[in-house]
Amino acid sequence: MSGDDVPEVVIREAVQVPVHDPMVLISGLAATVDRLGFVVTASTTAQQPYLNARTFTTLDHLTKGRIAWNIVTSDNQVALTKLLGLEGVTPHDERYRRAAEFVELCLTLWEGAWEDDAVVYDKATRTFADPAKVHRITHRGEYFSYDGYFPAVPSVQRTPLLLQAGASSAGRAFAGRYAECVFIQDRDLGKAAATVADLRARAEANGRDPRDITVIPSVAIIVGDTEEEALRLRAELDETPSREAAAALFMGWSGVDLMSFPLEATLAEVTTEVGQTMLAMFQQPDSSPTVAEILDVITSSIGGMRVTGTAESVADQLQEIVDRTDVDGFLIEYTYGGYETYRDFVEQVMPLLRERGMLPAEPRAGSLRERILGHDAPTLPATHPGSAHRVGTPR
Repeated sequence: MSGDDVPEVVIREAVQVPVHDPMVLISGLAATVDRLGFVVTASTTAQQPYLNARTFTTLDHLTKGRIAWNIVTSDNQVALTKLLGLEGVTPHDERYRRAAEFVELCLTLWEGAWEDDAVVYDKATRTFADPAKVHRITHRGEYFSYDGYFPAVPSVQRTPLLLQAGASSAGRAFAGRYAECVFIQDRDLGKAAATVADLRARAEANGRDPRDITVIPSVAIIVGDTEEEALRLRAELDETPSREAAAALFMGWSGVDLMSFPLEATLAEVTTEVGQTMLAMFQQPDSSPTVAEILDVITSSIGGMRVTGTAESVADQLQEIVDRTDVDGFLIEYTYGGYETYRDFVEQVMPLLRERGMLPAEPRAGSLRERILGHDAPTLPATHPGSAHRVGTPR
């Protein structure tokens, strides 16, 4: 939020307000829950690589390997630049070049600064760590410089599980190299299948296994005891937020003010240097929704797929999505109905998914990487580009 350019509706209807620091929150939650994993969105625009790397290493220690980093170049770019005192919005593709250097430096610190057996805890020789196995990191890049030792001891995962959600060409290229999980927002199953195939091909082009990327679509689920009740709940939720609130949310994501267009207009020719993922949703070659239709989509759910029905019907629809798109799981969106959506999904739908073999009978053990990806080790796989930063790895 910044200055007079923030619509009053943002505050009145709590459009991404309030926003507190998740890093501090997780520090407390880590001590009270022992199975829940935590995904933290952290910006490559608002942070510095060293501080980011140290924070995630610390959180990985506190959570015993249950932390993930959702890498963003930041939405709300206009407001963010003002809050940080930056000189204007950095062009979209340049933000991804900066993000790539940011992530590479973080990976160097996580993977290359300390060898696995550097810490010895030898009281007899008064040795905490072997200096020969703790390495100075020097980096001189286009956007960042670093010269010194990384003071944080390696954690369970070393590198947190890496997530990303960019849908632009630059975003997908970035995901193909770095992401282990990718969130997608496609509503149409055919388009979702094409997105999944494209992401897997990009992973393979970077020397990775195509299945190294776990693709997760967002789904807004409404569960009712009957189909009629589910549809009624959906209709009630669709009417909850105002169009002004939806427009403010979209402007933060994309930099495009929908309220400045006639309701019958489309966004076919609109461009932006802010966030392109949400704008791209409404600029498909075979679809040009009007501004009125876009506002209705946003008020009904944030994006992605909509699944409505009884628990059995919801399970059927989720099964169809998996079968037709090759996705690996689901991001269950919050809706304007509050926590009841999650409660109903957990209590009514998840048992059915387990019966169908779509979920393991028992939750997986281990780090978040092992639990989400099914890997047999908590650290990055050897096929991930980040593993090249490990000491002794051929370059």
